[in-house]
Amino acid sequence: MFWSRFFVLLLPALLCSATQGQCNLPAAPGSGTPDSTFDGYFVQNGPGWTGADGTYSVALPDGQTLWVWSDSFIGTVNPETRLRSSPFFQAHNSLTVLNQATGGLTTVAYPSTTSKTTSFFRPSNSKDWFWPGDSIVVRAAAAPGVYAIKTMLLEWTGVFQFVGTSVATIAYPSMKLVSIQPISLPDTTIEWGTRIFKQGSYYYLYGIKDPGNTHKLPYIARFRALGDLMNPNTWRYWNATQAAWVAGQSNATEMAGVPAITNEYSVHRLNASTGAFYLMAGMDPETKYVTTYYACNPQGPWQTRTVVYSTPQSGAPGCSVGTLYTYDPKAHPEFPSSAGILVSYNVNVGDPNDLICANDYNPSFIRVPIPGLLPN
Repeated sequence: MFWSRFFVLLLPALLCSATQGQCNLPAAPGSGTPDSTFDGYFVQNGPGWTGADGTYSVALPDGQTLWVWSDSFIGTVNPETRLRSSPFFQAHNSLTVLNQATGGLTTVAYPSTTSKTTSFFRPSNSKDWFWPGDSIVVRAAAAPGVYAIKTMLLEWTGVFQFVGTSVATIAYPSMKLVSIQPISLPDTTIEWGTRIFKQGSYYYLYGIKDPGNTHKLPYIARFRALGDLMNPNTWRYWNATQAAWVAGQSNATEMAGVPAITNEYSVHRLNASTGAFYLMAGMDPETKYVTTYYACNPQGPWQTRTVVYSTPQSGAPGCSVGTLYTYDPKAHPEFPSSAGILVSYNVNVGDPNDLICANDYNPSFIRVPIPGLLPN
């Protein structure tokens, strides 16, 4: 009887351990340092892309990198003063392709015209706009070299209300927009699309629950086939209280170990001398601190919370009338270096008049050293 009771009491712990998994995490990251090379790639005077936020990257099959941006300035900047002709951005999203070997940055034109001054992705409701999320490259046909880029799109109204997530399909290498399909979400309490990747038998999709204050919390869902991305009925959501994947978005909980995070963040599976692990990079809302977390599994629990950088632009004066702020850090492990993993963050203005200055609205980059980090 004693052993029977003991086993019954022990079983939940065993199941939790099996679900969570075990690994050896590396030591905490070191302090970040600016990466002037990557900062330089995105100091552009045009004609073309001259600044944006969002800062999502995805490696392309030819060795170049696609960068997917949210609100974007497309035009020209005075190369001496770094002033724009207007403080009003031209597009709610844009695409650029970086050739790291040459440092060249190419602006991708809107798919149905030769213009580069229009949002690449546009919702059917002309009063709304898309801010992109993460992208994933998948093989589109048996023929060699034929791929598709799937890009998550979060739709917003003019009063900044989230109304849903869609998936865009871009043909590669032509970079032509094939389709934009809305996902039939059960509700809009979670903004899905901040990160998507495949690991093992599952695709993992990350989102954020934004109550309209600084207590934004990260969520995760998973599904087996890429086609299931369009059918949330097939998704399973992480419930950290039960330590289990459950049906129904209403049964999901936030991932454990993250007190709060900005709307956009990154999660990547990395390798270190201690073994494989997951890295989350983000920022506490309304702060200037780039923060990282480690976990053994895509769903957490997240630990080793470390402030790796204090952004110097946050609170600094803008070029004219206001001050600057920073937000939405993301890691970009496709750019390895002995100096550490590449992490971006966005710089923006408190007063829109300062957007006339190109240096006040642009991504910035740092390198964060992780002990024992190995190339992916």
